[in-house]
Amino acid sequence: MAKYTASIDEATRQRIQALPGRVHFPAFMRKAIAIFVEELEKNPDLEPENFIITHTARKDRTGKKGPKM
Repeated sequence: MAKYTASIDEATRQRIQALPGRVHFPAFMRKAIAIFVEELEKNPDLEPENFIITHTARKDRTGKKGPKM
């Protein structure tokens, strides 16, 4: 698997390190990068200024049954 690295400033690195232990930062980054790549595949002319990162609430699963075992 290829690895890509990008430098980040010291303040950002410290903020990442200060996140609570229950936050699995790599999982968030994998999801963000996957979506980022999908958007660039659709339109390779996009620039960093074209991207805004936001969060959405999970879909409400109230009343739905889980997978049967």
